[in-house]
Amino acid sequence: MKELHEITAGFIGSGAMGSVLAKAVSRTIDGTRVFITGRTAEKRARVAGELGLREAGDNVSLVLQSDVVFLAVKPSQLPYVLSEISPYCAGKVLVSVAAGVTLASVRGMIENTVPAALVRVMPNIAAGVGEGMTALAVEKGGREAEEAAALVRELLSPGGPVERVDEGLMNCVTALSGSGPAYGFIFIEALADAAVSLGMPREKAYIFAAQTLKGASALVLESGRHPAALKDAVCSPAGTTIEAVRVLESGAFRSIIIEAVRSAACKAAILEGGVKSSLAGALGT
Repeated sequence: MKELHEITAGFIGSGAMGSVLAKAVSRTIDGTRVFITGRTAEKRARVAGELGLREAGDNVSLVLQSDVVFLAVKPSQLPYVLSEISPYCAGKVLVSVAAGVTLASVRGMIENTVPAALVRVMPNIAAGVGEGMTALAVEKGGREAEEAAALVRELLSPGGPVERVDEGLMNCVTALSGSGPAYGFIFIEALADAAVSLGMPREKAYIFAAQTLKGASALVLESGRHPAALKDAVCSPAGTTIEAVRVLESGAFRSIIIEAVRSAACKAAILEGGVKSSLAGALGT
């Protein structure tokens, strides 16, 4: 496999997630070696201009110029995109960002083409500010598969941590980190609402609430201490924090979060089944 400074990458899809990941990749390799296409010429041109990327004339042209091809399209579009580009994918690293599409499904769509490796990623929206969490699964294989996984991890790392997972955990990842920012936004909004009710201006309340959760997350990640131990360190006997924790526990705070994530994971599994059925229909199988 080529050295990193020689690698070229292409993004088929210039939507929200495609542009977020392209931004991360353009921080790893020079933007002049990152190509992008999209259904909307105006959006593609805007993303390319903002990030200093190169527009490709079409998907086939992009694939021919790219060592790593990111498939950042909707699941329903994947069969048509792959039918168009599969004859030109030999030796390429294909990275699917399509939710609910398994590596086996992608393999079934590329017919007799033999790419260097198939990789699946599940990022989240925070990758756009370098604080995302991306899960990566790779089709089982030998040295080339492992090299491809390491390469994709390095390319995406400016967007935040990239962790290898078994593909069977992708629905869990979708519910936990994929959807997780939304849970955090609700919590921040609720904290800010409480502060506003106590007299704090709303703009300042959002800053206090967001930075508080950011700081708590940093402590968990950097200290290595159990979240419960960190919580106990803040809860002084008969103090304000333990009183707030008591109210949260009385409202089944933890239980409702667990149930929400489990429900999202079940929904992801249902959607994955629906995607498999629709893809099979599109392929005529």
